[in-house]
Amino acid sequence: MQGNIAMAPAEPFDLDKAIVDAVSRGAIKVPPYPAVAFMIEKLIRGGDYGLEDLAKLVTSDQVLSADVLRVSNSAAYFRSTPVNSVRAAVARIGARDVARLALAFGLGAHANAAGPLAPLRRQVWLDALASAALCQALARLRAIPVDEAFSAGLLHDFGKVVAIACIEDLVHKHRVPPRTMAEWTALVDGYHVELGVVMAARWGLPPVMSDVITLHHADDISGAADPAMVEVVAAVDEVILMLGERTHILPVDLGSAAHLRGGEAEAVARAVAALPAFVASFEGSQPVRATGGHELVSVPVEPQRASGGPPPAWPVTLSVNGQPSRYRILGVASTHFMVNGASPLPENLLLELEVGCQPPLNGFASVKLAWPDQGGFTMLVQPYALSGAALDRWKQIVATTATEAA
Repeated sequence: MQGNIAMAPAEPFDLDKAIVDAVSRGAIKVPPYPAVAFMIEKLIRGGDYGLEDLAKLVTSDQVLSADVLRVSNSAAYFRSTPVNSVRAAVARIGARDVARLALAFGLGAHANAAGPLAPLRRQVWLDALASAALCQALARLRAIPVDEAFSAGLLHDFGKVVAIACIEDLVHKHRVPPRTMAEWTALVDGYHVELGVVMAARWGLPPVMSDVITLHHADDISGAADPAMVEVVAAVDEVILMLGERTHILPVDLGSAAHLRGGEAEAVARAVAALPAFVASFEGSQPVRATGGHELVSVPVEPQRASGGPPPAWPVTLSVNGQPSRYRILGVASTHFMVNGASPLPENLLLELEVGCQPPLNGFASVKLAWPDQGGFTMLVQPYALSGAALDRWKQIVATTATEAA
């Protein structure tokens, strides 16, 4: 009888196949190129403009106006006195930097969107901002256009943001088993060039930018419109990879970077030291929700706590948009430390860091993992691009903790 016929189990949803199918059908959703950034770039290219013309364009976008005013008073641009008008902010920052900031803020609105893979999206954006700044610094050394280099660093991996949005859209419509964040990262990496090419075509990017997006992982770049620009991006990619694995980068660390040339290590290391202030200037005033425990991300095995003596009793303060949260240290390792407190903080967002030792350590860090523990939340925190006194203090903390735990 028909009622006794067993139904065959449904085949599991093939996410890779769905992504390929979406590309082939032209169904990939690409965010619009930032409109005000486009108008500012056009104004500057024309050459015949004044401060009032540029300020008028900036003020045409209320969000950009607030961002430019805030950045002009940030550590990256601050002089002796604060500015309180968009015109003064534009004058302080300069036309070229205003254009770069407009593009970055416009793209950042998409890169910081909410979603189940928001931590991965934030890591992509953190790396993009760092890439833009380092490409600009390296371009000066190699005498190639710094404006284009900044945009190349910002845009070359933006296909990852498009890939993440595509994945989130597909899994919203289909049941997909959770994966680890490392597995999601690998999936995004596998499609980011292809989706970046789609993005470049939709935006009508010039050949230099299209080639940077297409060829920054290629062995043969001889056919690029500007091979030197692709080489800069490839060199910076190596530095960004190092930065993701370390608390700091010194000139000696850059000796293994295959695409850096002799004499560039010192300048690149100085540019890395300036990254925290630059990236922090892009942090908005809107609160960001912690995103631990998403349904798409399988919970990894909790990191093992360091054995040995008791952890240091110094309090740790982590601040998001000026809002501090206090934690206690559970353990310290060479590249990170573990803290516990009442609430989690967003993963892969640049946070202000203060460790209450004497003298205190002040710098920046990001949360790499957060999970419920001990009636609150435990987090794995990695300091970001430490330099100077903060780096010296971190090395002392690691050495002291290792001695005490021995």
